[in-house]
Amino acid sequence: MSNFSKSEKEIFELRKQKISFFNELTNKSFPTSFEGAVDIEDIILKHREIESGEHTGVDVLIKGRILQNRSFGKLSFLDLLDNTGKIQVLVDKNNMPKKELLHFENYDSGDLIGVLGEIMKTKKGELSIKAKSSTVLSKSLRTLPEKWHGLKDKETRFRQRYLDFIVNPDSKRTIEIRSKIINLIRNFMETEGFIEVETPILQPKAGGAIARPFTTHHNALDFDMYLRIAPELYLKRLIVGGFEKVFELGKVFRNEGIDQTHSPEFTMMESYEAYVDATAVMDMVENMCLYIFEELGLEKKLKFMDNEADFSAPWKRVSMYELVSKKFNVEIKHDSDIKKIRSALKNQLNNKPEAKTIGLLVYELFENYIENDIVSPTFVTEYPIEVSPFARENKKKQGVTERFELFAFGSELANGFSELIDSEEQENRLKIQAQQKAKGDEEAHVEDEDYVEALQYGLPPTGGLGFGIDRFVMILTNNSSIREVLAFPHLKPEN
Repeated sequence: MSNFSKSEKEIFELRKQKISFFNELTNKSFPTSFEGAVDIEDIILKHREIESGEHTGVDVLIKGRILQNRSFGKLSFLDLLDNTGKIQVLVDKNNMPKKELLHFENYDSGDLIGVLGEIMKTKKGELSIKAKSSTVLSKSLRTLPEKWHGLKDKETRFRQRYLDFIVNPDSKRTIEIRSKIINLIRNFMETEGFIEVETPILQPKAGGAIARPFTTHHNALDFDMYLRIAPELYLKRLIVGGFEKVFELGKVFRNEGIDQTHSPEFTMMESYEAYVDATAVMDMVENMCLYIFEELGLEKKLKFMDNEADFSAPWKRVSMYELVSKKFNVEIKHDSDIKKIRSALKNQLNNKPEAKTIGLLVYELFENYIENDIVSPTFVTEYPIEVSPFARENKKKQGVTERFELFAFGSELANGFSELIDSEEQENRLKIQAQQKAKGDEEAHVEDEDYVEALQYGLPPTGGLGFGIDRFVMILTNNSSIREVLAFPHLKPEN
């Protein structure tokens, strides 16, 4: 109890003593279950229109956590919160058996209780439950933050997330909406004929994306393994194996920075469909998102922080080369001379680009000057081959792949492409990535001979997708930080 102040320790000890008091008061204290209670939300919906001062004569059993209690002479009031809502409980001290009154006189904020009482509305118009009896279900030994909305310090909110959920309804609502979104994604994918699968989270090679992995050691097999940075290569092995539509929704891990839109542990939905290309995947993503909007009852014109975007179909689809050319008023194509382009851009850039190929130059300019300013949902297409080791090359534009990323409000929401199916080209691209890793690029991809061998058995034309759940939830719930949409975000230990 070293983290207690003196006053907090005294409160803790006083509340602890009440456990014995309640047990001595009745053998019904602290039951192992409590069934038959009605949701507070249902009571509010059915009885909110009753007149002020009206007594319904209807008794109801409720349960929940005491947020605060207050006393005014012969009457006392407490606010009770369950999973669906909050309601006032009224205690008339002059018209309650002494033993029952002792319960209410010894309850504290934070206690979990069950209450039997009559549905009524006070003269001031507050829908209430006039208590007849109660049961203590669990004792809170610590005090809740003093006021409703009293827990606002972000550090405290995320370290003691359970308190945040108790006293800040918006925090709890965000996690509830997140759950709905995940279920809707699953419903949509299954309706489209996809099957949900599971692939290894611990992998012998960190593959499927360009990122730095978390490393661990497998004691029984005595070799290093990695938390997956993507499920991609295993999902494509399933396509080789004859599954034509698969998806996986789960955690991926990247040992990288933390900021407003990045968490080292995040949730992604990846899908692969045989015999389609990136265009069909874009269609699917747009349909899936609009289905979620519809099911959640959201307007297509969506506000997020200080911006507003229209998510009505169809969404814009535009080449990265076109966006960069328009931004700098210089025509840049897949086969442009990089020296001439550098010269044309020289007076427009603060820093000299480091890129050594036209593809990398376009990608660098897009990342640094354009992507953060994309507000309305936009599919950016034609990614350079240098940053797309698993995407199929455009047959008409050398060095350009059939890859897209979906952006909205300056954030990347999805990444997809026509999958590379040529085993020899895949092997060559992975060798180039391995060379970059050997030169010190920790995020470069590793060679994966087993995956190349799988491709040698034949991967059909395939469209693949990675969809970021957390950022999508951020946008739909109007939360500027990824930490708000995670039940328990990563924090550095206090000590």
